[in-house]
Amino acid sequence: MKFIPQFLKPWLVALLAIMLGWLLRLSGDNTSQSKLLFEIPVDQVATIELQKQGRTLLFERIGDTWQQTRPYVQSANPVAINNLLVALAEARVLQASPLSELPTRAGLDDTAPSIKVTWPQGGATLRVGKSHPAGLAWLADTDKNIGGPGSQEMHRLLVDGDPVQLRSARLFDRSGAESDRVLVQANSGTARLEIVLEKKDGRWCLIEPVESRADNIAIADFLEAVARLEHEGFVDDAPQDLALFGLAQPAATVSIRSLDVSKGVVSEEVLEIGGDCAAGPGGRFGKRRDRPGVFQLEMRSLSTLFPPSAAFIDATMLGVDPVEIKSIAFENASGEPIAQLVRSVMQWQLTLAAQSSTPQPANMQRVRDLLQTLCTARATDLAKETIAQNMVVAKFVVTLSSGATIHLVVGKDSQGRWLVGDGGNLTRVYPATLAFPIEPALFGSSNR
Repeated sequence: MKFIPQFLKPWLVALLAIMLGWLLRLSGDNTSQSKLLFEIPVDQVATIELQKQGRTLLFERIGDTWQQTRPYVQSANPVAINNLLVALAEARVLQASPLSELPTRAGLDDTAPSIKVTWPQGGATLRVGKSHPAGLAWLADTDKNIGGPGSQEMHRLLVDGDPVQLRSARLFDRSGAESDRVLVQANSGTARLEIVLEKKDGRWCLIEPVESRADNIAIADFLEAVARLEHEGFVDDAPQDLALFGLAQPAATVSIRSLDVSKGVVSEEVLEIGGDCAAGPGGRFGKRRDRPGVFQLEMRSLSTLFPPSAAFIDATMLGVDPVEIKSIAFENASGEPIAQLVRSVMQWQLTLAAQSSTPQPANMQRVRDLLQTLCTARATDLAKETIAQNMVVAKFVVTLSSGATIHLVVGKDSQGRWLVGDGGNLTRVYPATLAFPIEPALFGSSNR
């Protein structure tokens, strides 16, 4: 090129690089111009080993899921894993040459990032070097000792990207229908928040800060929302000083106990959350108690993890479906029986105790109104005090199809609001306008 003016040389180099990239892009239509490096059965790959900057990550297929097993056990992101394997299977070079003939600037020495995959009948190892001027990347099949400039997707994923992105960012792996205990603890100055929820016989109960029947739907929604929560990224895989992240003494913990269906064992997942530190406005650092990796959390995640305890309390009087109710016994304020409603196959029957009468068909509209009130009316307020005896106006004993019984005490306050207690530590308060038929005589078939 000694006859080419000096100022034209950079332009010619750039033109040649562009032509080389153009030729590779044409390879999608004419595969004879490029070489597919591997024949990888993506669906059969069992292990993925990634080497980058002296760090090794190992991912293994376990059943239908993927897990990181090195440097520690951590669930993986199946979508990211599949994208990586597809990109590896489609990796091509424009012209394959022995590694010894490739230039040093290709960056394909032993320090280059690499990925090794294995499947039952074989394996493949790809080393990814520097970027190529034509918008390509230097790639090498180290098992066959060949390489060349090729497609850049693996460079984007392995060199520009971080292999830890193959991990799942979910805070909890098993939160959901198989969970049976939730513990939320947080320290705020001298105050301490503690919420304990437990499922017994398919129903949730609030244990702390007060004992109460819990709202199954509200807890199911909470567990589902928690299952979707993800952190904002790992910041340290091997922290030397947890105090830097406010995690030497976590400011809060969230524990969820669930059945691990794949193993058939019950295990607890514990999320630790740090206090105020350099995580940014409203943010916190967090980590799983069973893993060393520290990650960053945003305020939106924290607000989901720490709802008020009242959000879990069942605001209805009974907390059951109307079809579960087998009978309703009416009692006066002193607890003396005065009437009973009993469900039959096609009809509700009413028996008035004072008349010692035989059962008679009940007014079905009145019965439906009562069931609606008992099962769906929601309290507008909660009180920790029990109902004073001078406020009690009636009592109910509700028998369920399972044989269980629920005792309700019904009262009215000075404002005419309905007060309902079920034997727990809470009194549910309902507006004075609530239609609540409590007079047995109203349920006679003649009262239409």
